[in-house]
Amino acid sequence: MATMPKNCSNCGQKYELEPSFYYGAMYVSYGYTVAIFIAVYLITKFIFDWGIWGTVSGLALVLLLLGPYILRLSRSTYINLFVQYDPHFSKKREGDNSLVNPPSSNK
Repeated sequence: MATMPKNCSNCGQKYELEPSFYYGAMYVSYGYTVAIFIAVYLITKFIFDWGIWGTVSGLALVLLLLGPYILRLSRSTYINLFVQYDPHFSKKREGDNSLVNPPSSNK
C-alpha cells in the first residue's frame, strides 16, 4: 500500500528526494484525519443523532475505508510543498537527459 515508483513516468522526477522523506507526510495525514473525524463526528452526532458507540463505529469505518486514500493524498500534498509542478517540463527535457539523470561524479 505504501510502495511508490522511484520516478515519475512522465517527467522523471524522483519521488523520494532524500532518505525517509515521507516521514513529514505523517503530519499532513494527521491534519486530514482530524478534519475527516470532525466532519464524521458532526454528521453522526447532529444529523443522525447516534450515541457514542455509533459515532465511534462510524469513525472507525470511515478511517478503514479512507486510510489508503489519506496515505496517498498526504504524500502527494507533502511532495507538492517541496517540488513545483511544471506542466511544460516534458517538452523542455526532450533531447536533454541531464534534467532527469544528472551526471554522476566518480572522483
